[in-house]
Amino acid sequence: MEPNFVKVVECFNITGLGLLIELKHNLNGIPPNTEIIDCTTNEIWIVKKRVHHGILILDKSEKYFECETESMHVDSFFKTLSERKIAVEKEIDKRNNGVYTYLIKPEKKKQKVKPEIGTKLKIKTTPQQGV
Repeated sequence: MEPNFVKVVECFNITGLGLLIELKHNLNGIPPNTEIIDCTTNEIWIVKKRVHHGILILDKSEKYFECETESMHVDSFFKTLSERKIAVEKEIDKRNNGVYTYLIKPEKKKQKVKPEIGTKLKIKTTPQQGV
């Protein structure tokens, strides 16, 4: 992955919450209020917080970054223990491949709802971020 770029792996519009986005990157986290920009459309989204996965927290396998000072977590429900184990392995594999989940919001209310899967977004860095 290019420096200061992230790749959109998945994006969900969750009613009442906002946009949950899975981003692939090799950064040491993405601080709150960081702008991510689609260089093709010039649309901008603001990273609000990191979203941790509850099953990885319980498994003590979630990865944390110091700059990600705001976070929340999502929980999952499984019918069987084997389904849970499969989900944990899948999430660990994502972390090993640099995929993390964030809550984002559009900079402007009138822009398109969410970034396209597969799109590379530029991280707008500021000197204090050190990203």
